[in-house]
Amino acid sequence: MIVVMPLGYGAPEILKGGFGAFRNAELRDRNFAKFTEALLKEVLPQVESSYAVNKDRNARAIAGLSMGGSESLLTGLNHLDQFAWIGAFSSGGIPEEFDKDFPGLDAKANSRIKVLWIACGTDDHLIEINRKLRKWLEEKGVHKTDIETPGAHTWMVWRRNLMEFGTLLFR
Repeated sequence: MIVVMPLGYGAPEILKGGFGAFRNAELRDRNFAKFTEALLKEVLPQVESSYAVNKDRNARAIAGLSMGGSESLLTGLNHLDQFAWIGAFSSGGIPEEFDKDFPGLDAKANSRIKVLWIACGTDDHLIEINRKLRKWLEEKGVHKTDIETPGAHTWMVWRRNLMEFGTLLFR
């Protein structure tokens, strides 16, 4: 397995606003869209030209933590032709406009998704948005693995999530 960890800021100016920058819908949406564009048009082609990788979607996963969790969901669920394994740990910054951000996502996606893993610590300030997303996915009939563990928005929680998610990949 090759792990690629690109810088997750599609629009670096989002850093200037701190956590409050995610309240700026235009900036937030541009950040997520530019991340997806860079990943699909720059990062993946570079990896594929540099390494002998399997280009099949069934051999490709996307996962991230915090803002990267939202980027993984937005990129993975909107590009099921590219990714079959999707993991999100303590997704942050994602708005509650799930119908807008995941147009057309419904139970038909289940045949294309190997694992959709959505995890968050119960003491994380992002637990409620993650719960709302999971409820919305249930209403859409999209299968997923829900994980809530003790802990906050910390590496300890994400490390456990990654270890468990990693054991499910490519089986």
